[in-house]
Amino acid sequence: MNQISSYELFDIYQTKSNYRIIDVRDPHEFDQYHIKDSINIPLSLLLNKHNLFMNKNKHYYVICKSGSRSSTACQYLTNFGYNVTNVVGGIERWPGACVRTKRY
Repeated sequence: MNQISSYELFDIYQTKSNYRIIDVRDPHEFDQYHIKDSINIPLSLLLNKHNLFMNKNKHYYVICKSGSRSSTACQYLTNFGYNVTNVVGGIERWPGACVRTKRY
């Protein structure tokens, strides 16, 4: 399984424009803070409906709070042929700014 640190992803986040970050935390966790432009697909939904959200021709960085849920997701998705990288350390180690979800 491919893995990078939160710091390595931050470097990619700052320099590349063609990346996808999937945050597998629960919606209430995501709403509190998340990486700008990341996509929230909770782990349980991703495991059951990955084919609705993902494309096997794209690369995804998968993140959670600490790296445990994203590791589970990556192991599972790799078995289905998806190009995924687990973000070790998760959003807890993210060195950049995070945003909050605004609900109306």
